[in-house]
Amino acid sequence: MVVMVMEFSENNLLTQRRHDLLIMPTFIFHNMNSKLIIYFTYILLFTSCTSCKDEMVDKNVFWLTPLNQKSLIYDSGLGYPTYKNTVVFHSTPVPFGTMESILHGLDTKTGKEKWQLTNKDFYPKKILQFDNVDYYYQNENIVVGADFQYKGTGSETYMYAIDIEKGKVQWVKEFTTKGLQFGRMVIGRGKYAYVDFQKDTTEFSLLKIDIETGNFAETFKFTRTDFPQTIPEKSVGFSQMSQVYTDNNGVEFVAFSFNGYNGNKDRYKTYMTLCVYNLTQNKIVYTKYINNQTLGKDEWDDFYGRVIFHNGKLFVGKGRYFYCLDAYEDKGILWQYKTGIYGNDNAMQVFGSDNLALGFTVDRLFAFDINTGVKLYDVPAAGSNTANVIDGIIYQREHSDLQMRDPKTGKELKRIATGRNEQAFSSSRPNGADGKIYVHTYTDAYCIKAWGK
Repeated sequence: MVVMVMEFSENNLLTQRRHDLLIMPTFIFHNMNSKLIIYFTYILLFTSCTSCKDEMVDKNVFWLTPLNQKSLIYDSGLGYPTYKNTVVFHSTPVPFGTMESILHGLDTKTGKEKWQLTNKDFYPKKILQFDNVDYYYQNENIVVGADFQYKGTGSETYMYAIDIEKGKVQWVKEFTTKGLQFGRMVIGRGKYAYVDFQKDTTEFSLLKIDIETGNFAETFKFTRTDFPQTIPEKSVGFSQMSQVYTDNNGVEFVAFSFNGYNGNKDRYKTYMTLCVYNLTQNKIVYTKYINNQTLGKDEWDDFYGRVIFHNGKLFVGKGRYFYCLDAYEDKGILWQYKTGIYGNDNAMQVFGSDNLALGFTVDRLFAFDINTGVKLYDVPAAGSNTANVIDGIIYQREHSDLQMRDPKTGKELKRIATGRNEQAFSSSRPNGADGKIYVHTYTDAYCIKAWGK
């Protein structure tokens, strides 16, 4: 990483497009001698054009649509939700100057714009950003989102619903209670969505939202008294939750990852509690202190744990360990594996696919049999915070490229690079359907041919 200082006149907007250089502003500018001194962090992205396996994007693209030619696209976006022949992209500009975010409804066949939504469509919200740490919830044509607020980051705490077929905002609701954190994730099932709210380090709430009306209420509260007795630090710190899952009787569950630490003692010792909650019966099923079972109760890991559901199991990825637990009842840790290396994006990424448990660390991809815990492979990889499994194939950005991998073997299937002098693919997780993969660069929307198409 190289930090540089550049001077720009007030009328000189950054328009140059580079494939091998991602420009991300990290500090607000100030005025000095009628010039703007803008501090940029330049993250060097080693261009994949040097690889003989690279395929230029024009051989693999269905369409390309310019979104923002005056600035660079900021935020991770809505996750490219699709419904029938509509896919949604965004073009939030880099955070200086006028923050006029735009949602673009594009035709999945042609890439032509069908509708736009801007800040004014979300009134009374004043700022429109799409920077949630994880996911938004989609039920057919309705997408439910929320502002992400953490300590001093984010000034608004609204929830909203969008009809992406019509390009219309359905409702906008404000959550007026202020606290430590709001809107890290939005999950859901059927006509209800759920969003997180953490009051402080003593109390967490899960809000249940009717996606048709926007009416919401607290459905679950987790406090210090709910921690396992064995955990050394009882500090509530919500980090992530699974998607809603069901058992064979249709009973709904969700798994939470709480990761607390004592900032006065040692803020780098993070203690994780897994909490499995029965949404249908509104009760905690079990809580489990997630630690290395071979080293004892006081084992700790300075990265929070991600949790995901797959075929009756819960997978937890922490900084250096991968765990498997039962999704419905406390059977202890079924198996665990030491990766020996940290994840990125503050945690190891975990996925489930076709009875495989997949984990990404900062430079490795590995897979296990979910029933036995037998390691099937461990291969070099990068881009763990950008991956998604779509129709049985792993899609992710690795360096500047869009990479496709076989989750059964870990082998690279294809690598696609944007054109010379074009921006690299963004770090947002790709999405896709019907043989098409959606991802954006820092200026354009892309529809890429899926593997095998």
